Amino acid sequence: MLHLKKSINIGRLQVKKEIRVELKNETYCMISGITFAQVPYWFPFYNYHDLKMNMIRPFEPGARKRPLVIWICGGAWITMDRNAHTPYLMEYVRHGYIVASIEYRLSNSACYPAQLQDVKSAIRYLRAHADAYGIDAERIAVMGESAGGYLASMAGVTSDRTEFDVGENLTESSSVQAVVDFYGPSHFAEEGRSNPEGKPFPDQMLLGYSSWLVPERAKETDVTSYINEKTPPFFIVHGMADPVVSIEHSEYLYDALDAKNIRVELLKVKDAGHAAPAIYQDEISVQIMEFLDSILKS
Repeated sequence: MLHLKKSINIGRLQVKKEIRVELKNETYCMISGITFAQVPYWFPFYNYHDLKMNMIRPFEPGARKRPLVIWICGGAWITMDRNAHTPYLMEYVRHGYIVASIEYRLSNSACYPAQLQDVKSAIRYLRAHADAYGIDAERIAVMGESAGGYLASMAGVTSDRTEFDVGENLTESSSVQAVVDFYGPSHFAEEGRSNPEGKPFPDQMLLGYSSWLVPERAKETDVTSYINEKTPPFFIVHGMADPVVSIEHSEYLYDALDAKNIRVELLKVKDAGHAAPAIYQDEISVQIMEFLDSILKS
């Protein structure tokens, strides 16, 4: 048998170079665990809980203030993670926005409207500290998915109201200039629902009652009940095959906004289910950013 020896020249292992780099790209940092409110939690007579947010912004903000996007994670008001969408949110940071991803109380610790109050507390906190974070306090959008989409919509349609403002920084406004709603419910009044497993629906846990059994209270949690001429523009994204939150919710909200002559765009994604990857593709993100730019960067 013939044995062949191979000679491999791997070159030098030690390399010394000098390079001059032109500063073309911004660098970013994430400030994690900012406490924006302390709220009653579980046993409210002695236990308080810190609500926290993460913020992604330029490492060196500079003199130019930037518009803000507040992100609200979903999870059926049973669970949520403010870190979950960080990779997706970086698209908006690179596009010139500061992004804050916020927490809110879950349904096992407080019933609605505590969750909306928490969102508004975050908005007021960020306005109160806008100079410190390099935020343009007059250019704020709220954006959320699923349960967070509902809270984003409610924060938008109640921009001109104060009954949900509780806690600190009450001299600041909780108004927003734009809303992006990813497949959020718009009401909880579907009649005749039953869970074959006998478990309560997430909205029953959120509200502490069944909306369809208490029709006189259904309007309190219906997004469309609060729409008026001061309602900010909406961009709605919903999968047409969503088995969790029917696209009828977004159609219902779109029709109500349109009837009041509020700027609204509804993007229906074919064959997409709930929180489907198709909804987070670049071609949709580009349309959302164009919508936000037209309001917050004009």
